Amino acid sequence: MLVAPATHAQSTFTGRVLSDSGLVLAGAEVVLNGPQNLQRTNASGEFRFTAVPGGHNIVGVRMPGFAPKVDTIDFADAGEVRREYRLSRIEATLPEVPVTASLLDRKLWQFHERRRLGIGRFLDSAEFANTRGTRTADKLTRLPGLIVVRGRFSDASVANSRQILPSGKLCKSAIWLDNVNLGIDFNVNELDPSLIAAIEWYAGQGSIPAQFNVPPRPGQGYCGVLVIWTR
Repeated sequence: MLVAPATHAQSTFTGRVLSDSGLVLAGAEVVLNGPQNLQRTNASGEFRFTAVPGGHNIVGVRMPGFAPKVDTIDFADAGEVRREYRLSRIEATLPEVPVTASLLDRKLWQFHERRRLGIGRFLDSAEFANTRGTRTADKLTRLPGLIVVRGRFSDASVANSRQILPSGKLCKSAIWLDNVNLGIDFNVNELDPSLIAAIEWYAGQGSIPAQFNVPPRPGQGYCGVLVIWTR
């Protein structure tokens, strides 16, 4: 007797993005489990993802001029999940000066400040481009204490070679991409190396900046943090 394999229904994830005062934010980026699955909100601030697999999913929401948000959702095998995200505008009062810095320079000013302090390991775009390899994972291997965990095909996550779990396995590291926490299983080879502007690597838990020292999901452990900035 032939038995048909069981199929798992998939969920739909919908919602909208507003400012903290309730204004619709059109063109906001909503990322589901990494930049390969990105949508921008429509004129009504709405987004819609279909065929979302059941289980744990990470959502990142961002809009220029607003503080980004990260959410974690456990989807059932079928059904619809809806969320509303409200982003707070970033307010800053600065003296009037001629604007000479590029958008990328302004994006990376915290990177340069942390590099000046010397806590962690840092690669700018030129240094990263000069590392060996054609894939992002290969270029990351020069960072001390970082080890690449190879998966199927070209999949690759990162782990901390200096910390071993009680099970004997390497402890994986959290990965941040442009201020969005992508968790410990993100495939770094999905990123084109030519788009990477800067890298920060923190192997010791005590060296991780507070803004990145956040579990990918409640209760999930991680050893070290890799911060990636794109152009």
